[in-house]
Amino acid sequence: MTRKATFVFISLIGIVAVASTWEACKKGQGIHLGCGGPMVGNEPTSMMLIFSNVNNAADVDTALWANYHGNIIASQAHVTLSANAGYRVNVRFLNINYPATSSSYDVTPSVQKESSSYLVCFTDSLSMYGNLASALNWARLDLDNSVEPMPLGLTDSFWTGPDSTSGIMAATLHHQYKVKNGDCEPGYIDIQALDTIYISPSKG
Repeated sequence: MTRKATFVFISLIGIVAVASTWEACKKGQGIHLGCGGPMVGNEPTSMMLIFSNVNNAADVDTALWANYHGNIIASQAHVTLSANAGYRVNVRFLNINYPATSSSYDVTPSVQKESSSYLVCFTDSLSMYGNLASALNWARLDLDNSVEPMPLGLTDSFWTGPDSTSGIMAATLHHQYKVKNGDCEPGYIDIQALDTIYISPSKG
């Protein structure tokens, strides 16, 4: 049935590996979007976060972790955000082994289709690679397709503080087939990406 895929953003701190299990879904090939549902033939190799300043259309930054045919691409595993600013964030899951023009490139629609089984979560780390003293405050803006809709997290909002030091933000895709309750704890992590965040008072 499913093999959980744990992908990791590589920042300047090196590699952080996440191992987690969930007995409700057995191991197999590919990424299974909802156990018992359709199989995705092309696994996402990448997580992309697009940050857009809600008050400055020119202030857009993109974080991307990618695994291209086994070769890690980490040059965009960080973003620089303006201080004391609000951002809209769009999360996309891609398979960059396909060209951008291919229908197999963007896996995000498959996550949306099975959104009642998924939740995107964000956490700040104060212990790795500096200290993000002003934690990023975030909120999910979209809902899944459950009978009683719950947050999904492909569209989010962030607010930055004044601190200009760097820190780490973890973005995770949680697989929560039949156990989703609005919290990040149930199920297991399909994908985790660690992103180095810089908050710059001079940006914008």
